[in-house]
Amino acid sequence: MTDNWAVIPVKGLTESKTRLSTSLQGDQKRILVEALLEDVLSSIIRSRVYGTVMLISPDESVGSRFRSQEVSFLKQIGVGLNRAVEQANRLATQKHARSLTTVLADIPLVEAGDFKELLSIGPSVRKVVMAPSFKGGTNVMLTSPPGVISPSYGRWSYSKHLRQAQISGLNVYSISNSRISFDIDTVSDLMELRRRIYSRLSRNAFMSRFFSARHGRLASFHETYGRPCGKFDFWGSRFTHNPGRSTSIATTISDPLLLEVRCGRGRRS
Repeated sequence: MTDNWAVIPVKGLTESKTRLSTSLQGDQKRILVEALLEDVLSSIIRSRVYGTVMLISPDESVGSRFRSQEVSFLKQIGVGLNRAVEQANRLATQKHARSLTTVLADIPLVEAGDFKELLSIGPSVRKVVMAPSFKGGTNVMLTSPPGVISPSYGRWSYSKHLRQAQISGLNVYSISNSRISFDIDTVSDLMELRRRIYSRLSRNAFMSRFFSARHGRLASFHETYGRPCGKFDFWGSRFTHNPGRSTSIATTISDPLLLEVRCGRGRRS
């Protein structure tokens, strides 16, 4: 056995996050996808526990954008997340990798220390270590050796992976970690991200690339919330609301990083 591998599957820079397609216009979704991926890659590299860090995607622009001395790229052959992980497992097995950690590309709060903890759990072989998402998925999964269970990503994948590992008689561990469990799929997730990390936004790519007043990033979110409309200050304190109205919101992120929530037919709160 040789080194530990980390693999990040990416559907594509423009194909990912389809649930946000009606909310983020133009290049905004691509900017978001790139920012999330940058933060995940940064944490993996800084952890220094992986000898190989690899992106796999059918979108060759992912490789052009992120390939470096520390990050390799594999062109995906099959279709879908499970096929991507299977392909990575085959390559890791051929190269005699000790383990393979599949990391989803939309967990911006993950830290380098989280990957160190992941690798330290349990015996060195015949194990599965997972971090479930808050929505029942599997945000991070280490398998040793690679491919010791088949990937079953999709709805409720965590329970499927857990059951498969138990049936196979493997050592199986689950990490309870709110940073890893939080992922970005919807506008509500973006709002929750703002709430969680407003005090540290300036330290990560999400701030510099997405919530950036300097670059005039405009995010138009069209989602109905069951809450009064109002105005959020991205630096984390101020909220002025108009009670009693449901919101079909459009948000503008601009200097000084205010999230303006418009009510009804475009009337400003």
